Amino acid sequence: MMGLKDVAAMAVCALVFPLALEAQAGAARDRAQVEAVVRAAYAHSEAGNLSALDTIYTANATIIEGAGLDRSWVNYRDHHLAPELKEFKDFRYRPSDIEVTVEGDQAWVMFRYALAATMGERTIDNVGRGTMILQRVNGQWRIRHSHTSSRARRASDAP
Repeated sequence: MMGLKDVAAMAVCALVFPLALEAQAGAARDRAQVEAVVRAAYAHSEAGNLSALDTIYTANATIIEGAGLDRSWVNYRDHHLAPELKEFKDFRYRPSDIEVTVEGDQAWVMFRYALAATMGERTIDNVGRGTMILQRVNGQWRIRHSHTSSRARRASDAP
């Protein structure tokens, strides 16, 4: 026979368990949305779609590539990315091994990536690592900071 304490414990569990499940589902949804933004950044870059990239970077984003630093999205877009994309032929830019951590309205991401292109007579075939910090702005995840570095692909690197 159940006592009053047992009934109370079951009632608490009935209230708390759905809330815990909802929180887990929300965290999984946030991680998936953040990963989708990272993948979109690569896909839009590969496609040369700068206007789409405008929607996923914050205006005050910081971008570090190797030893270079840009302190705003517009500066990076106009003085680094756009001229580079005009020079690239057969450009392929793919992220992999994406690891997402979300805490509230902040997320950070670690990933690998591959970059291949031709620039004039030069062939680029690099692999690299990166990190991104994203913020939820008006309900949407946006890239606030990106840091990538790469090196030439070695024979021992995955294709």
